[in-house]
Amino acid sequence: MDLKEVKGSEVEEMKTCSDCHTTRTPLWRSGPAGPKSLCNACGIKYNKKRRQLLGLDKGRSVSKKKRKISGEKIVEKIKDSH
Repeated sequence: MDLKEVKGSEVEEMKTCSDCHTTRTPLWRSGPAGPKSLCNACGIKYNKKRRQLLGLDKGRSVSKKKRKISGEKIVEKIKDSH
């Protein structure tokens, strides 16, 4: 549901998230209701759940993190899931 907001002589549509109904977000994301229908937080949750349902998250056993250790150069730290 899009509400109308009046700014001066302009009429601007005010977007609302189709899940949590917020009107303020740094980024609008695509969801089940179409493009730019979810706020940033709900869009991330939706995409994460969708990936899990499709089985696209399986096989991620190694993750890499870059850390800066007290003024030294950046070191890659590899974390195994063992």
